[in-house]
Amino acid sequence: MELRTFVRHVFTLVALVNCCGSVDAEKLRLCLVENMHTAIRVHSLCPKLVALNSPIACVTDINRFSCLRRLTVGEADFTVLEPEDLVAAAAYSEYNVLVTNELRFFPNDKQHFQMVALVHKNVKHIWDVKGKRFCHPGFDVSNDWTKAFSIYFENWIIPRECDPDKTLLENRVHALSNNFEMACVAGSWSPDAIFDGQLKSQYRNLCAACDNPASCYIDDKYHGREGALLCLTDDVGDVAWVRLDDTLLHFKKEAVDKRNYNYLCSDGGTRPVVYDKPCVWISKPWPVIVASSHIAEKIAHTMSLMKNTTFGWEMSVLQLMENYHISPVSTENLETPEDYLGRFPGFMSGNNRASCRPSRRVQWCVASNLEERKCRWLREAAIVYGVEPPISCIQETSRASCLDALRSRRADIFVARPEELLQARKKGLKSVVYALSNKKQELNKIAAVVKHDSRFKSLRDLKGAKACFTGYRSIGWNAFVATMRHASAGKWGCQDAQAVAEFFKDSCVFGLSDKSELPANLYSLCKQAMGDDISAFDCLTSGLADVAFVNLKAIEKKTGNFDSDHDASENKGYKALCLDEPDAQKTGPCLLTWTPFGAVIAHENITSLRREEIYSMLLEMDYLFGATLPENMQTPAFSMYGTFDKVRDVIFPEETRHLQLHGRQMQQVRSYDQIVEDLLKQEACSAASRWISHFPGGMFSLCMAVLITSSQFLNC
Repeated sequence: MELRTFVRHVFTLVALVNCCGSVDAEKLRLCLVENMHTAIRVHSLCPKLVALNSPIACVTDINRFSCLRRLTVGEADFTVLEPEDLVAAAAYSEYNVLVTNELRFFPNDKQHFQMVALVHKNVKHIWDVKGKRFCHPGFDVSNDWTKAFSIYFENWIIPRECDPDKTLLENRVHALSNNFEMACVAGSWSPDAIFDGQLKSQYRNLCAACDNPASCYIDDKYHGREGALLCLTDDVGDVAWVRLDDTLLHFKKEAVDKRNYNYLCSDGGTRPVVYDKPCVWISKPWPVIVASSHIAEKIAHTMSLMKNTTFGWEMSVLQLMENYHISPVSTENLETPEDYLGRFPGFMSGNNRASCRPSRRVQWCVASNLEERKCRWLREAAIVYGVEPPISCIQETSRASCLDALRSRRADIFVARPEELLQARKKGLKSVVYALSNKKQELNKIAAVVKHDSRFKSLRDLKGAKACFTGYRSIGWNAFVATMRHASAGKWGCQDAQAVAEFFKDSCVFGLSDKSELPANLYSLCKQAMGDDISAFDCLTSGLADVAFVNLKAIEKKTGNFDSDHDASENKGYKALCLDEPDAQKTGPCLLTWTPFGAVIAHENITSLRREEIYSMLLEMDYLFGATLPENMQTPAFSMYGTFDKVRDVIFPEETRHLQLHGRQMQQVRSYDQIVEDLLKQEACSAASRWISHFPGGMFSLCMAVLITSSQFLNC
């Protein structure tokens, strides 16, 4: 290349960089949620904004609340929120944002939908409703149908019950059952299938009006928006809680005689449907564009340029928002979230529900500032989506302090890591629910790993070998000790440190802080003080040790997948030892134990009612904010398991896919919970052994002391 051409290219490149840099600094940053539902659209349209020199640039995050946080810290300028998200934004002045536009489906519709109570003409007043037959769309939650809408009508006409011997959900169900002769409330009542069945069995009249009362499932003819209207117009029910737009469409499509029905009004009276003056109880706002207050006017002006656009960068921006509605309509004035929501009858009051006294609030312990911030956002998301009981966030100085807080009842729940579960059980804490994956291959699998050509063929063969552990009383250590105790029929020593030291010739147990009371051969191989699974595995690969007790998931990058058959795993250079030599039919690696990613723990002595209430609350959060979104919801309001502020594993491990009552994903392998329970049974043995060891001469001296004491007592 000639020098002149080279110089020209350099100057051109510098000019482009300077140009784009100055333009980028002035671009309006739109925060978008990127997930499995939106990724294709985001990845195809955001580059078009750059290519078309749009004044708008994309910023992506994993949920809508994260986008709201970006606005508050200046990392984005505007985003799209659901009305429920605005309720959270309205609660705190720190979220200094303004509503600039509504994203309507039809430009002339001032609200997304309105709810009405439709009744037969024989119902003249609100007090006539008691003892009638009720048609309800269901307790299910979707993108449009939140608990605020589900319970609004019943909360207005039925006093709230707060029986301390019932969960909050059962109090709601009991109140409905007492107020109506029968009803159809088909679909799921509780995320816990067992509790759901118990409630439906006990309060049968709330399924008696369904087409299939015995099942009362989501596929019932009278479930959902259309189902509640059919329930009424088929003369099965007397009262229906329905959307106004659905009502008008249903009456037209089914040629229903309007003269047979009235609108029930919140003032206690009724209006004939034929008058076309419905009594609206609560309205649902549209999704909205919100912007940082200092730039809201500019955002509003830019969005106004997009009216009737069918091409160019404007169309790309609207398509990026198409999971909402693509008719942006400017608000009359730039409004705060609270002022904007105040324009919709019933919406704010519906989202401000009274709580029972004494409070059922669940105090969630966290151990860092970051965890506390995530917990607060989870609390706000849970409140606006109707999760009960509500949570509060209690911050302690360390994870160990959280365990102590649960033991002393200063907090109710804490998300414990697998390595903390033994200590938690020793403090009288038990798991409520487990954090798990959808695939057993992704779980933590603990094994004794040796080289494929090792002379050691089983765990029993390891007597006199050299070993590496990730830590003293780590999961691998505990699993090995429990396995050998179980296999030795009581011959394995009570004191685990002494037993392991006698079994192995030499070892490296990482992380020993106090070596003075431990046998020297437990750390004779160590070249460094601290270590993890990779360090323990390197101890094996370097030839320093014969066996390493590690989490297979942590080392599979070096070894390949251990989950194939036994012979294939040997070909990768390493194998996992069984207690005894495996037979020819053995498939998959031999495991000492497996663990969940974590567990939500609580005090073991909480009542069964309190445990059920906490468990159902966690399942509901998992449904709303977990890895799998509810029906018709393309973007999550909040993510329990994703990164938070770009940091992984905040409160919950990032790999978590769902919460589950029983961690039974690997039936043929003992779970770490079982290992922990076995170790607890040995605590008395170990304590007695330590006590006896304080006597010079051991057991003989102790026996003599007992005999002498007994003799003196008898002489007395």
